[in-house]
Amino acid sequence: MYYLTRQTAFEASHYNRIPGLTDDENYELYGPAANPSSHGHNYILEVMVKGGINTDNGMVINLTDLDALLKNEVHGNYDHKHLNSQHPVFAENPNLIPTCENITIEIWQRLINSLPCGLLHKVRLYESSQQFTDYYGNNTMVYLTKVYEFSAAHRLNSQYLSEDENLEVFGKCNNPAGHGHNYVLEITVKGDVDEKTGLVAGLGLIDEVVEAQVMNRFDYKHLNIDTIEFKELNPTSENFVKVLWDVLEPNLQPIVLHRLRLRETPRNHFDYYGESSYHDG
Repeated sequence: MYYLTRQTAFEASHYNRIPGLTDDENYELYGPAANPSSHGHNYILEVMVKGGINTDNGMVINLTDLDALLKNEVHGNYDHKHLNSQHPVFAENPNLIPTCENITIEIWQRLINSLPCGLLHKVRLYESSQQFTDYYGNNTMVYLTKVYEFSAAHRLNSQYLSEDENLEVFGKCNNPAGHGHNYVLEITVKGDVDEKTGLVAGLGLIDEVVEAQVMNRFDYKHLNIDTIEFKELNPTSENFVKVLWDVLEPNLQPIVLHRLRLRETPRNHFDYYGESSYHDG
């Protein structure tokens, strides 16, 4: 089985407001996205298809055909449009809020009927570099990812190894004075899109939990010295991502935490799904 991803982009404006709610109630749900004057995004869309290779042409799908479909169905309906007033679906139904989640599902529905059965695998939509959604065609189940950055120092040193063994295993990362990173943390939650709000989870709640459980604990800290979690535990990224899961998962409930991705440097990242062995494509 082959998986092919094609990327495109479009520019659009919109607002997120539920008719009948007050300004305060809408701002409580959507924050500044509830501004009735609208805001906009440079959306980035990734469409992943899967299948076997056509023996005649050696391709899963002809990219010229896929590009034509994206131009017609996506660009034609989204690019340089005001979604609440000019999109054929969102303009007709003011109760369908053009959240990132709902837009992702709507794009899937536009593409699925024009592709061979089983070919479309995933639609990913970036609203910004800090937020994106994934949809696999599973009813209203959407995966929402938010991205955060924080700074921390650490020293890789195991209490179970000798001084020489630590130096041999961890090299310059065993420097007694420590070193540091700009850590990038991707938090992916999953759930059914709420029919009324168009959201998988309240973005404000996720931000509050991250501020309390991640930033306040670890941002601008020396992990070995300033944190309880690493007084004895070696702060490898493998251990760190597990610690992050343990402080986030219970505090995010009832939101379902699906995956954490901890990017230590541009060269490496570490994914953790809790005790589940599941991973996504």
